[in-house]
Amino acid sequence: MPSKINIALYSLISYAEISWTDVVIKYEINNDPLAKKRKYFEREVKKLFPKKRLHLIYGRGDCQEKFLESLKLINSLEDEWVFYTGNVDHPFIAPSKKILALCINELKKLKKKQERNFLSIYPSHFTEFLNASKPLNPVHELSRPNSKVLKETDSFLISSFPGGIFDSIQIMHKDLLNHLFSSEKMRGVIRRSEEVAKFVEIKNQVVISPKKEIMAHFDGYSHTKKYGYFIPSDLVPPLFIPPGFFEKKIKIAYGYDDYREGWVNINPSSRFYSFRNKKDGTDLMITLDEVPLFWKKRISKIDINPQADLEKLRLTREQKLQLIKNPWKSKGRIFYYFYRKRIWLRTKMRWSIKRVPRIFLKPYLFLLNIIVDDYSILKKGTYVKKIKGYEN
Repeated sequence: MPSKINIALYSLISYAEISWTDVVIKYEINNDPLAKKRKYFEREVKKLFPKKRLHLIYGRGDCQEKFLESLKLINSLEDEWVFYTGNVDHPFIAPSKKILALCINELKKLKKKQERNFLSIYPSHFTEFLNASKPLNPVHELSRPNSKVLKETDSFLISSFPGGIFDSIQIMHKDLLNHLFSSEKMRGVIRRSEEVAKFVEIKNQVVISPKKEIMAHFDGYSHTKKYGYFIPSDLVPPLFIPPGFFEKKIKIAYGYDDYREGWVNINPSSRFYSFRNKKDGTDLMITLDEVPLFWKKRISKIDINPQADLEKLRLTREQKLQLIKNPWKSKGRIFYYFYRKRIWLRTKMRWSIKRVPRIFLKPYLFLLNIIVDDYSILKKGTYVKKIKGYEN
C-alpha cells in the first residue's frame, strides 16, 4: 500500500490537470519529528500549482474555529465555487475534462434558478451516486430514500436531496460551505463535514452526479459494508499508483493474458484483478481510451497485443461497465421493507455485542460473525447481477 503522502501527491497531480483560480491546501503530517516529510510534500506541491494561486497552510482544521479561519480566506477569494475534500485520496481519473466541464456549466445555470445556493457536484463514489436518487436499488432505499431525480441527460443526473449531503468530497457553492461550518455553534472535534451533521440542517440540496466516472476513492468501496449495499472489490477494485508514475516511466501492456511485473496490465476480458490473482489477473479492466488524463504525460511505452481482438475487448468492457453502474438485481418494495428490517436488526446486534466483554463471547464468535456480518444476500448469484464470464 502506498504511503499517505504519495496517495495525496498522486491525487494532487491529477487535480493539477484542472484549471483552478486558487488552490488552498491545509494539511498535517504525523510522525515527522524532523519535518522531512513536510519539506518533501511542500516541495512537490509547489511544482504543481502556480505560486500566486497556491495557499499552502500547515495544520489541519480540527475544530469549528479553525474552519472559520479557512472560510475567511476562502470567502476573500474571487471564485464562488469550491472543491472541498476532507482527505486528498479521490484522484481525478477521467480521460478528459469534458464531463466535469459540462457538470460545472450546468451548476452555474442552476445557480440562476435557485433561491439558495445549496448546490454541488458529487464527483466520486460513482456507483453509489448514480443510483442514490433512483428508487428500488439498495443505495436509494437504505441511505437516500427521500432523494429524487429532477433531470437526466446523457452526461449527468440532477437530483434533489431534501436532507442534504454532508460528505467531504463535493464541488459546492461557497454559500453551502459557509452554511456547513458557520451557521451553528459547534463543540468538540470537527475534522470533516460529516461531523457537522449533528449540528447543522440542510434543506433541499440540489446535486449533480456525473454519468461517467471522473473521480474515485483510492480505497474503493469497502465502506459500503456498513450501509448494507456491499459493492465488492472484485467489481470495483481499490486504486493503485502505477509503477514508474513519479518517474514518468509508466509502461502499459494491453490485451495480454500473462501478467507483467513493473507494467500496468490492462485487459477488459480478464476474470480477476491482480490483487486477487496476479498470475491470471490484470490491474485494470478498461480500454486504452479510458486511461486517466493525468497518466498520459507520464507514459513511456504502450504495448498492445497484436493478437487481441480490440472490438471484443471494447464490448466486454462495456458489459462490465453496465454492471458497475448498477450491480443489483431488480427487487420490489416488499423486498426492501424486510431488508431494511434486517439491516436494523444487524445494527442493534452489533451495538449490543460491543457491550459484552469479549471473553464471554469467545465460544460463540463464529456464530455471531455469521449473524452480524452475513452479506451473502448481497453476493453474486443471490443478489448482485451476473454477467457471463465474470465472477467474484
